[in-house]
Amino acid sequence: MHDLQTLDRRGIPGCAVASEAFREAAAAQIRALGFAAGLAWVPHPIQNRTPAELAGIADATIDSILARIRR
Repeated sequence: MHDLQTLDRRGIPGCAVASEAFREAAAAQIRALGFAAGLAWVPHPIQNRTPAELAGIADATIDSILARIRR
């Protein structure tokens, strides 16, 4: 979140991609920073996915990411 906040202060749009298991932690950090970060959520877990599964997740998430970084 700190990196996104730094980018935002510089006028550079950003988006974090995180697995759904981290929603609560992200919300706590957003509240602590007082910054509405752009976030895209993907299914959890990520680490044991096949390349084909990862490609499917990326395909399903790319529009959400692009919407957050386009101004």
